[in-house]
Amino acid sequence: MDASTLKRTKWFLPWQDEKEEAWLEEMSQTGWHLKSVQLPCVYTFNKGDPCHKIYRLDYMPLNKVKKQEYLQIFQDAGWEYTGEMSNWRYWSKLIATGETPEIFTDNESKIRKYQRMLTYMGFILFILIFLGINMFINSPWIDPDYGLLINAIYLVGRILYAVIIPVYIVVVVKLLRRINQLKQKNL
Repeated sequence: MDASTLKRTKWFLPWQDEKEEAWLEEMSQTGWHLKSVQLPCVYTFNKGDPCHKIYRLDYMPLNKVKKQEYLQIFQDAGWEYTGEMSNWRYWSKLIATGETPEIFTDNESKIRKYQRMLTYMGFILFILIFLGINMFINSPWIDPDYGLLINAIYLVGRILYAVIIPVYIVVVVKLLRRINQLKQKNL
């Protein structure tokens, strides 16, 4: 990596997309423009002239057939496709001072974005709970027939489940709150 490229690892939770957009905009104003993003939350920036570039994120699971149509709609509206990370689509646009373009022009479309995410997260949570119940109920905590290493692996797995499931529950609850906040704005 040379001096014209910068990598940053920064974590944002699923309901913090506006915070992530603001951070990317600040980076652009200092001359670091998003080139790509990849798991686990690694952002690659290219050095350029400082400018006012705005970033917007959309959560959209796509198949290959619909992806091109989806990309074309945003590109026709003047947005540049910057990349994707785990169904998050990153868009950017150079703007004039005082201009604030949005990819979502109403609360209903924002609600649908969070509902798409909620559906995905809820499905993952359901699978995790199902697998976790199966792991906790149907297997012994320590089995003398297994070696120390296998028992240690099972123990680590149980500890990870004890952490991951509550995190997913918090994510689902926060997304539900975000959706309700947007619905309240519509009233």
